[in-house]
This record gives sequence, structure tokens and C-alpha cells, in this order.
Amino acid sequence: MNKGYSLLLIINIIALSLLVLSGVAAGAYYFGTKYSTPPGNMIPQEKSPQIPFSSQSVTPTSNVTQNKTPLFSGTLKLITKDLGLFKISDIDKENGVPDSIVYYEAGTFNSGALKGYTRVLAIRPPEGPGQSLQFMLATKDFTSYILNDPKNKTVTFPIDDWDNPYTYINKSKITSTTTFDTDHPKTITVEKPFILIKEESFLLVNENTGKKNSSGYEIYQETPVMSYNSASKLTSSQNVLSLYAGGTDWSNSQPQNEKDKTALATRIKYLHNTTLVQGVDSTGLTYSYVLTTQKESDSYLSVATSEEQKLIAYKKQVALYNEKKIPEYPAYPTFIPFPGMRLTKSSAGLGAEYYNSYDSAFPGGCGGTLSTYVVSSITDVDLDPVASKAEFPLFVLKDSKHPLYKLAYETKTDQGDESFKAVNNGKSIPTLDAYASKHPLLFFKDTWGRWAIMGEFDLMLMGGCGKPVVYLYPEKPTVVHLEFSTPMALNTQIPFYLNGWLVKAHPDGTLNDLQPQYTDCSKIDGSKIGSEYATNACKTNSYPYIYWSGKSVTNSYPKSEGGWIVEKENLLPFMQSKLSEIGLTQKESSDMISYWVPKMNEKNAPYYRLSFLQTKDMNAFIPMNVNPHPDSVLRVFLDWKALKSKPTVGIVPQKLTKFERNGFTLVEWGGLLE
Repeated sequence: MNKGYSLLLIINIIALSLLVLSGVAAGAYYFGTKYSTPPGNMIPQEKSPQIPFSSQSVTPTSNVTQNKTPLFSGTLKLITKDLGLFKISDIDKENGVPDSIVYYEAGTFNSGALKGYTRVLAIRPPEGPGQSLQFMLATKDFTSYILNDPKNKTVTFPIDDWDNPYTYINKSKITSTTTFDTDHPKTITVEKPFILIKEESFLLVNENTGKKNSSGYEIYQETPVMSYNSASKLTSSQNVLSLYAGGTDWSNSQPQNEKDKTALATRIKYLHNTTLVQGVDSTGLTYSYVLTTQKESDSYLSVATSEEQKLIAYKKQVALYNEKKIPEYPAYPTFIPFPGMRLTKSSAGLGAEYYNSYDSAFPGGCGGTLSTYVVSSITDVDLDPVASKAEFPLFVLKDSKHPLYKLAYETKTDQGDESFKAVNNGKSIPTLDAYASKHPLLFFKDTWGRWAIMGEFDLMLMGGCGKPVVYLYPEKPTVVHLEFSTPMALNTQIPFYLNGWLVKAHPDGTLNDLQPQYTDCSKIDGSKIGSEYATNACKTNSYPYIYWSGKSVTNSYPKSEGGWIVEKENLLPFMQSKLSEIGLTQKESSDMISYWVPKMNEKNAPYYRLSFLQTKDMNAFIPMNVNPHPDSVLRVFLDWKALKSKPTVGIVPQKLTKFERNGFTLVEWGGLLE
């Protein structure tokens, strides 16, 4: 089943790993300061056991243990009481933040300066449209704590800056900061030329607790992944770290026509695993590792420190702008992308009959991933070697009619010729034979002798996340800066996205672009559905909302749970009912319906499967940085599929969360382009 998206080959956006706080996974970080005035004095620290660390951390040469025995004893264990480690505001209470905070014991240090201390993982929901905030601490008495701060962010940034851990952590609980030893190295050396490089976030899942808060809403908590399929365990020279293959799950796929059923059968037969590797320490704490080459890893890590310094310098410039000490919003620096498996025809010395670039194979939805697929049911006899200068041997399928070629073809071309032309320089969709003749899939053996695939990245696709729009409703006229906190490939941006959007927002939702010189009004096609308003809005510099469409480069499209089967003639009343139930205003609902009901009707299908991704899903999938941060956030995303017939097996109706507005409010709606 193909879900459209748009791909850009070069994206000069900072990699996810540079945006996260060390020890914090992809949190909601906002440029500038949280407070307009300095916060009040902190509560004096209570007396606590002293250890030989200064309050200003000094990063050791290596924080990875070289022992052959685990650094930790014990296993991940849920802590059932509130440790009081997080600051909780009245807004947090109204948004149900305390209900979603979770703490885990993550083993006891067996050696080093922290010997005898219990490692604690603390997780809380984001403050705004971003991902969860994660912190690692150590304690002996569960009264006072040492904070893991390997990049010295507690001293690099002012205490009221969003990148400072003390913005969230109750400083009175902290005696000192340092860099914790870990059994998770930054890179894991495997068979050359490959290497594994660690992503910066712990591996978590968002789970329904089965409980409800005082307002009657279901409580979700992000918890560590704690179970692994023994059959997916990989051999490793690591003494204390277990490695498991990243897997795929097609269980929620619900194909409704023969074409989609055939595509799903191909995926189930061949695409069981990915090149993502889960590194699990002795306690069960897991980080994800991305398979890449030593050359790519070295290139990335060689500039990592300077890249971080660029980000710090940029944030300081933003602070100066916010204080009106410099006249223009600073240009966002460019960064090299996070390593993965990718190559170009020129770098690999491939012949003219190949595509120009290769990256992850079979991407889908409006989300991407840094990993690619490992193939089952393919053996050496199915492949021919390729003459190349690549760092590792490349192969292509002998059979030009192989089902994987058809799957790749349909993934890239199932969108209509006119849409294809619009994003491929006027070129028409090639035939399957022409597509396959240029070898759209390149195979290679990874460290464990598994066949993995890279797919061509030459063909662009219309679609992806379709017309998400962002409304801003401050309580008084406010300058607001928004940007994506993970790399995005945009094909629509009104007004133009340059280092994010910088707008003056008014209480009625009207937005004035503060970077109007970068939006060319003459290039806006007001005849396109959804853009009718945009030409005049651009000329008057008065927008009803921010309008974007595109694709996440690093994050996979999330699964939607439950939904409904809706007859074509009932699409309008159904959408009106559900959007009202979610909490959209009449105007917001009308805007969304006027775009999506006609879009769905274009398929002229008798039935449709509909479901919604809600705020928590979108915060994890496409996190944003917003300054100042909203007091309340609603993000709703329509996931749908046109059906030729009514399914014989029904689906479980989805449970929707009712949104309540409070203070400065951000609302976003969007949907999946088919």
C-alpha cells in the first residue's frame, strides 16, 4: 500500500541527534528564554552524600566502560512513587502532565565513582508540540540526585533557557552534575567497512495505562522497551551489550483491493527486518544504532563538536534578537545529516545505466527513516555482482520481473501522471520495464551476512503529509517562532520556511509574516485546492494560518489504532461530527473539511477507512520547536484509505481525546495524501 510523500536528496537541516539534550530524547526545546524576567531564587539544596564531582561537570576522555563485565547490576524496574524530580506548573496540572510522568530504576553502578548509586530514568511529556523529555540521574537515597549532563548544558545555557535541564528538573534535588559511565558506546565497530552509530534517544513506546485522569481522559505514558525476540539476536563482539535486529510489523495493515493485498504479501515475504540495531545493556535499557560506514561515521563525528558550537552560537543570536539587540532574525546554520546507508552513482563509480542516488528502500507514508530493509527469501543465486568502486560489494537482482521491483515501482509511481510530472520536471511515469532496467534496488551484505537493500532516490513523489495548517491564538499580539525539530522535506510552505517561520500572531488567529521578503507571491498557485486564499494573503501579509506539506526525513509514519468505515455520501457529516468531538472550532473544522472531503471524493470510492493521529502521535512523529511555547496544543491528522468494497471484517472504533483550550493555543490539522 503506497502512501505518498516527497523526497529531497540534500537537506541542510540539523540532524536529530544535535537537537536533543544529552540524556534527553528529542525533547521539546525552544529558542530563547522561558521567562520574560529571571525566575525566583531556587530552594536551597538539602545536605546530601558528597561524591568527588564538582557541580560543573567535567567530561572524561571516555564515558564507555571497557570492562568485560556489566557496569550495572539489576534490571529496569518501574518506580511507583512520585520522586518529585520535575517542576510542575499550574498549566502542567491542567494538561495532565503529572499523570504521565514515569520513573524507572535502571540498575546500580558496580564500579567507578558512582559505585553503589542507583541509576534513574525520568520521563515526562513535552512542553508543547515535541517529544518526551528524558533525563538520567543517580541516587543513593532517592532524596538527592546527581544529574547526567555530558555536554554541560546546565552551565552552558542560562537557567531559564529551554536547553538547560533545570528548566524542567527541580534543581533543589540535584547535588551535582557529571557524565555517567555507560555500557552503550557512541559507535560499535563491526566488520569493515561498516559501523553502528548510536542515536541519542532511549528506545521507548507510548502505552495506554488503562487509567483515566480527573477529567476522564485516558492516561498514556512513555515507557522503555523491555522485551525482545530471541530469534532476532545478533552475534557481537560486545561483552556487555546485546544486539537485536530491528523488525517490521505489518499486522495493522488492512489492504482492501487486490493491488494492495499483493504489495502487502510481498512486504511480508521479503521485508521482515531493518538495518536498525537495538543495543540492550544488562539492565534492559536500550538505544537504537544505525548501520552506516566507518567513513560516514568518522565524517559526522569529526564535526559533531563544532556543529554543537554552531547551534549554541545561533541560539545566542536568537536571544539577542528576542531582546531587540540585533535587527534581523539570525540565519539557521547548516549541518551535515546523520549517517545512514546511502551512496551516489558518482561516489560508487556506477555505470550510466544506474540511478544517480540511492538511500532507504521502500519508504512509505509521510515519514522516513535512517535505516533500510534487510531482505528475507533472497539468496546469493538470485543476485548478480555490480562493477563499482563502492566500499562494499554491490549486487542487483537477476530477475527484472522480481516482485521487489514491482513493489519499488508502485511505491514511487502510484500517484497519477500529472502529479508525477509536477515533481519530476515534467517527466511522465516510466513503465515498469524502464524503471527496473536502471536497477532501482542495490543489494549488499551487512556485517551479519544478511542481504540489505538501498533504493533509488531520483524519483520525487507528490504527497506526503497533506496540507497541515497551524493556527496560533495568543492572548495578546505576540511574535512567535516555529520550526521543525527533526529534518523535513517540504513541498509546500506558505509563508516561506526559512530557519523556521517567524510571525506576529494576533488573538483572532491572524498572522503577519516577519520574513515577507522570502515569500514570492507570484509563485503561489491560487487555483490549486487549498491555496485559493494564499495569493491575496501573501500580498496583504495577513495569513489565517501557516500552511505546509511534506515528509519527515528521519521519523517513520506512526500506526493508527482503530477507526471507521464510512460510506462516500456520509463523509461530510462524519467529518463534521468527529472534528467537533475532538474540539476544533467551527472555522477550523470548516477549513479542514473543505480541503479533505473533496480530496477524498477525488478517489470516487464507495467506502473509506478513516482514523486520526492525535496530539501525542504527532508530537512524536513531527515534533516542533515553538517560542514562546503554547499553553495548550491540539494536533490532529487524518489517516484514510479509499476502498472499492466494504470490508467483511470491521475495525474497532477509535477513541478520541477531547481538546480543551487554555491560554496561548496552537491548533494544527493535516492528513495523509494518497
